[in-house]
Amino acid sequence: LETISHLACHALRRGRGGSSSMAALLAPGRVPCDGTAGVIWLAVGVMSSPSHDRQRVAVRSTWGRSHIAAVLPCFLVGKLVKRTPRAPWDKRHAREAAEPDGGPKGELSPNPAAHALALEHAQFGDVLVLDGSAEIHQGGTSGLKTLTWWRHVRDRLPNAQWVGKCDDDTLVNVPRLMMRLPPVDRAEPRSLFGTIKWGCYSDKRLKWESSWRDWRCGRTQFARSRAPGEPANLSATYEGPYELALGWFFAMPRRMALLLADCAYANRFHERALHATREPFLRKEDDPLNGFWLYKCLREKGMPPVQPLPSMREPEAHNMACISSRGLYRRPSNASIAVHFLKTVSAMRYVAATLRAKRQPAIAVPPSRRCCSRMVWPSERAQHPLEACERLLSAEEMEAERAIDAAAERNRLGRTPRGHEA
Repeated sequence: LETISHLACHALRRGRGGSSSMAALLAPGRVPCDGTAGVIWLAVGVMSSPSHDRQRVAVRSTWGRSHIAAVLPCFLVGKLVKRTPRAPWDKRHAREAAEPDGGPKGELSPNPAAHALALEHAQFGDVLVLDGSAEIHQGGTSGLKTLTWWRHVRDRLPNAQWVGKCDDDTLVNVPRLMMRLPPVDRAEPRSLFGTIKWGCYSDKRLKWESSWRDWRCGRTQFARSRAPGEPANLSATYEGPYELALGWFFAMPRRMALLLADCAYANRFHERALHATREPFLRKEDDPLNGFWLYKCLREKGMPPVQPLPSMREPEAHNMACISSRGLYRRPSNASIAVHFLKTVSAMRYVAATLRAKRQPAIAVPPSRRCCSRMVWPSERAQHPLEACERLLSAEEMEAERAIDAAAERNRLGRTPRGHEA
């Protein structure tokens, strides 16, 4: 593989603006998520939550800061918190409704972590708490932040060529991604890159069903079901089928982000869901929702559907595993573009180091199950010595891991507050 700097320069030269784009490259070390007129090959909205500070450290210490001339990752955290009840089909719904206050009713309140997030943004410049965005108090990836990211790209990042979204437990292998994405000025006008699936969506229920290009919408047992309090015949409200990209990572040309930011339907949908005080409430499912918005907004403009690029297959986008080399859960390899389900700094550091070693075939580092288990799975960390990783990790990374171990030991002995981590 080419060096990172060569790839960044090559990607920007291939994109809009030609060689003059190089004059507008972002200064090394600068993280201009608030806005910049500089040329950005890829701006990524990283879906995060107020309490996921360790996940943000993990991204910053690996792929998030190693390609600053080409890739701009910005963490998206909701400005508000929406207290959303359990779904009518959830067995816990009745118990929740029996609470003294009657349970959640869609109330909105300011994010109690606002001050801490502001301090974090002042230090790193990459935490966006955007107007109109909200977390769902039960957790999970909130679809009430997605549209605000597309609006932010429209208003503050005028020269982002590709625009994407991913989860904060995903490591993006940028060199491999650069080889996979075409020059933006040669891409199809309605391109969508990611793990492509088909779905149908009901905006009367705010739920989706998995589908295929010629399948009838509303066909699944769930779509045909009726929970207490729901209207009849909701299966008839599912629209599609349409193509969507899974949320562990996807990207599209800037013009597609602008289409969503300016789309009357998407904006009405967002406002209705944000301020809902009765069913239907939006509960997670931001991946099929974004695909549905593309489907509806392109139709609103009288345009054909999205034109997906060749889908990322399992070797390219997958969950993390230490042993298996096949299936959805597998070891990272040269083919990996998005590695998902990395819940700690150490886990993301391990994958970054593994991919780095695979780009240097002259330095053979065989896979070590002990090192992987120690770094990726917190429950197994104490079972394997750090020395199991000394052939893979750099001296700096080994020292960082020793600091984590030392902090954990102090915490165990009650000398430091729980959660301290290097």
